Amino acid sequence: MDESLFKRLELHSEAVVQLNVQYRMNRQIMSLSNSLMYEGRLECGSERTASALLSLPFLLSVQSELSSYSETHPHHNVAWIQAALSPSNPVCFLDCSMVPALESVEQGGVSNHTEAALIHKLLSLLIKAGCKPSDIGVIAPYRQQLKSISALLQSSAFIGVEVNTVDRYQGRDKSLIMLSFVRSTVEEGNLGELLKDWRRLNVAITRAKHKLLMVGSATTLRRYAPVEKLLNHLQQENMISFKNTSCSCQLPTRPYPACTYNRRL
Repeated sequence: MDESLFKRLELHSEAVVQLNVQYRMNRQIMSLSNSLMYEGRLECGSERTASALLSLPFLLSVQSELSSYSETHPHHNVAWIQAALSPSNPVCFLDCSMVPALESVEQGGVSNHTEAALIHKLLSLLIKAGCKPSDIGVIAPYRQQLKSISALLQSSAFIGVEVNTVDRYQGRDKSLIMLSFVRSTVEEGNLGELLKDWRRLNVAITRAKHKLLMVGSATTLRRYAPVEKLLNHLQQENMISFKNTSCSCQLPTRPYPACTYNRRL
């Protein structure tokens, strides 16, 4: 009885019928799963599904504030933030290899405070741009990271944002998913088993319907075969940003003027 349904199905492959048509995610997000697991067989069930994008009705106002901030703070490059927010970029991997954003081990768990801070800042902007908190999900493979992120989302503006493990998101979806990979270390050696799980990674990247933002250290993550395959696809499709020292990789302490959240959301 301790054996999961997935494990039992793996032992009896004749009982499994693969469904190749999906109505959840747009074509850019679907392409990740096609590259990782389906070898191009997965298809969108309709053009409406394939072309659906995140709705951000107040994005122009937020982009304008970011541009104004950049003019008065030229040492802070906000172009990567603007690109990450854009609904026309449904998939974006923010590579923190050069930040640096090293992991930390505490209370028996692994967390990454820089990734948590980046997620907090991006969520602040996305909500201000009009994304409903209830349409947002945050996924991390380690519970200590979930605690770190949740601690930053205590403001009433974030009520409705769901922060959880990939297993808790099985069979569910959100319009916007932010995925923190956490692991970032200069040391060689065993990095654990969670990110070596092909099925879990596939579940994580297919919970988003309209926009998927991933945060992680590509340098470290390439040591995991499933994530390396994902990164190769992302690189080929120009879905990786925030990745070199020519861009300001410092996180602005205040990347936009004092934020007042729209209460009509």
